[in-house]
Amino acid sequence: MRDRPNGLELLQTAEAVVRESLLPALPKERRYEALMVLNALGIARRQALAGEAPVAAARARLAAIYGDEAAELATLERRLARDIRAGCYDPGAAGRAAVFDHLTLGARDKAAESSPKARGGGTTEKPLGSSS
Repeated sequence: MRDRPNGLELLQTAEAVVRESLLPALPKERRYEALMVLNALGIARRQALAGEAPVAAARARLAAIYGDEAAELATLERRLARDIRAGCYDPGAAGRAAVFDHLTLGARDKAAESSPKARGGGTTEKPLGSSS
């Protein structure tokens, strides 16, 4: 249905043009803006590669914690935040390990999208949303 290049290929091309052609030609005082554009393009590319897997995985984890398969992710996240603030998952609480796992995996997935180097991923793209 879609023509080539597809969205992911367009993002990759845009990144390459900014990095290889525009960035070296810019004056020093404009490089920061170009690097911000490169960062945004990289995040968009990694999100496109991951698809909805990280979102679906987060929703599934929270649905399992709360036993609510029908709730939307945003509703479950608000509930989790309220429960954490209320101390429901303090040390010794039932469900603490599942919440800890959810938060750890969620942070890993967010870092993989926003800054893969920060989590030791370099530029290697890995599927998100899984526990591996």
